[in-house]
Amino acid sequence: MEKWLGKRPTMGQKALVKYEKLLLNVQHTVLKPDEKVLKIIEAECDKTSKRELDGVLVLTNESLLFISKHEHFSYKYSQISDIDVRKDGKDKNEWQLTLRIGLSNRYFDDIKKNDDSQEFIEILEYMIVNPNKEIQTTVTHDFDYFLHAKRLEDLRNKNVKITSFLMKRDNMGFSKNGERLLRELHKDAKFIVEGFFKEKKEKKGNFLVVDKSIFLYEYNDKERTAKLIYTWPFLFFSKAIVDHFAMKTEIHSNEGTLVLNSTGKTFATILSSEGVDFDVKKRKWHQKILGFRSGKMWKKAIASLVYILSFLLILTLAFGDETTEPTSTKPTTEEVTDSNNQKAEEERLAEEQLKKEEQARLAEEQRKKEEQARLAEEQRKKEEQARLAEEQRKKEEQARLAEEQRKKEEQARLAEEQRKREEEARLAEEQQQTNVYFKNCDAARAAGAAPVNRGEPGYGKHLDRDGDGTGCDR
Repeated sequence: MEKWLGKRPTMGQKALVKYEKLLLNVQHTVLKPDEKVLKIIEAECDKTSKRELDGVLVLTNESLLFISKHEHFSYKYSQISDIDVRKDGKDKNEWQLTLRIGLSNRYFDDIKKNDDSQEFIEILEYMIVNPNKEIQTTVTHDFDYFLHAKRLEDLRNKNVKITSFLMKRDNMGFSKNGERLLRELHKDAKFIVEGFFKEKKEKKGNFLVVDKSIFLYEYNDKERTAKLIYTWPFLFFSKAIVDHFAMKTEIHSNEGTLVLNSTGKTFATILSSEGVDFDVKKRKWHQKILGFRSGKMWKKAIASLVYILSFLLILTLAFGDETTEPTSTKPTTEEVTDSNNQKAEEERLAEEQLKKEEQARLAEEQRKKEEQARLAEEQRKKEEQARLAEEQRKKEEQARLAEEQRKKEEQARLAEEQRKREEEARLAEEQQQTNVYFKNCDAARAAGAAPVNRGEPGYGKHLDRDGDGTGCDR
C-alpha cells in the first residue's frame, strides 16, 4: 500500500486499508508503470442512473481516477474544466465535489472534511492548471529526508510545488528535524545526538555527529539550516574525563566541556574503539541525580525539598482532596551552659538562615529565567504558526488569482469570438450595400433612393451629370 498511501500515512489514510485488496488487484491495470500516486481519499460517486458507488478518488501525476469494486474510470486533467467544492447537505463535516467535464458534471460526495481531503483539493486545483508540472505531497515525499532550507530552494528552482499539508507533516520538531538534516550530510555517521560544547562558560552548538571525525553543529529549526562549528579528531578527547550522570554525560578536556544530552556511554564506547585513552569519573548512584551531583549542601537541600514537595503533590493528586500539612523539623542543638558558646551558635544559625534566603532567591531567579525561556519558545512557535498560516493564505490567494485569470482569459476569448462574428456581419452588410446599382434616375426613384449622394449605396457618376455630388436631384 506504500505506492498508494506513502511512507507515513495519516490515521485517515490508514483507514483506507479496507480497499487494499481492490487497489492491489487493479494497480497494474489502472496505473502506468511510471505513473505516481499523489493522493487518495474515500468518496462516493453519484451515477446518473441513481446508483451510488463506494470507492476511492485517486490523483496521479497524469489523471484523476475513481476506483470501486464494480466500476472504475479516469479523466485527464485537461478534460476537467472546473471544480466545485461545497458542504455535503446538512453534514458540515463532509464535502461534495463536482467535476465539470465537457458539458456534463460528475458528482462525488461523502468526502470527510480533514487535512487529507484539503490536500487532495489543493493538488487537484494545481494539476488542472499545471498538468505538466511536478508536485510533492504527503504520499510522494520520503519522510526520512527533511525539507531543509537547501532542499526547499532546489525544489523552488525546479518549479516543484509543495503542498501545505506536507510542510506541516514534515515538521517533526527540533530534535527529529535536526537529526534528519545531519543524517543527510553524514550518511555513514555512527550516531547523532543533541549536545553542546562549553568553552569558558560560553555554550556553542546543539548537535554532535560522530563520523570519521567528530563534528559539532548549530542547528536552526526556524531557518532549517545547520552550521558547522567545530571538527575534532577522536584524539582531541585523549586524556579527557568522562562524567556520566542520570540524564546526560560531560566530557571534560583541556579546551572545554562537551555535554551530551543522552547516549553518553555510546560515545565513550566509540572513543575506546578508536583507541582514545580517557578516564571515567566514578560516582555513586545518588551523585548522578540532579541536585546531588556537585556535592554542595545547599544544592542538596533545595533538591531534596523539591523532590519531597513533588512526592507530596503526587500523593495529593492520587488520593483525592485530602491534604496533609507538611511538618518541618528544626535541628536541635546540645544544651550549652557557656554563654559564649551559645552566642556563637546563634550567629551560626543566623548565617545559615542568610544562606537559605540567598539560595531561595537564586532558585527564584532560576525559575524566572526558565519561565522567560518557556515564554520565548511559545512565542517562537506562535510566530512559526503565523508564518505557516500566512504562507497558506498566500498560496490560496495565488490559486484564487490563477482561477480569476483563467476565467478572465476565457471571457476575453468569448468576447473576441463575438467581436469577430459582428465584424463578419458588418462586412457582409457593407458588401451587400456596395452591390446596389441604379441604371438611371428612374430606377433610383422607383427604389425610393433618389436623390443619391456621393458615398451612399447606388451612387454613380452617370446619375450626377452636373457633378455636384448629388445624383437624380433634378
